[in-house]
Parts: sequence; C-alpha cells; structure tokens
Amino acid sequence: MTIAMVLDNPHGSQEIYDRAREQLGLQDKPAGGIFHAAGPSPTGGWRVIEIWESEEEAKRFVKERLAPALQAAGATGPPPTPQFSPIYSYMT
Repeated sequence: MTIAMVLDNPHGSQEIYDRAREQLGLQDKPAGGIFHAAGPSPTGGWRVIEIWESEEEAKRFVKERLAPALQAAGATGPPPTPQFSPIYSYMT
C-alpha cells in the first residue's frame, strides 16, 4: 500500500539535511521511493515529506540508510520518528 512518511526533526537544519544527502549519495530515488520534499518545519527544525510504495520500504530506508547518514552528518538529538499515513491518490 502506498504511504506518506513525514519526518519532523526539531534539531534539523538545511545544513544537516545537505550533509545527510551527501552521505546518502542519492543520484536516483531509493528502492520504493516515489516522491521527496524537504524544508523548514513550521514548528522549528526541518521537515521531510515522502511518498513510498510501502511502509516496509520506507522503514528499511530509514533504518539502514537515513539513520546512519544523519549520524555521520552530525545530527544531534534522538533520530526523528517517522509518521505514516496511507495514500489514496497522489500527483508527481
């Protein structure tokens, strides 16, 4: 089932985001990834919104790739907890 994943990181910033993206070395979408958007969170910090083919693929990416990349990028505080919602329809 297609899902939306939202990550709010109150300790995040554009600099941490850019360093984490560099660590990830993403030239193409990761397996299962459909859409990615990122920017400042309205409550402070950094927000990432993604659409994935399944919750399992999103969780695998967070655990195996994103969490280590954030740590290597110097992110502080606990890793952000993803929030998932089913998606009925989307546009790219």
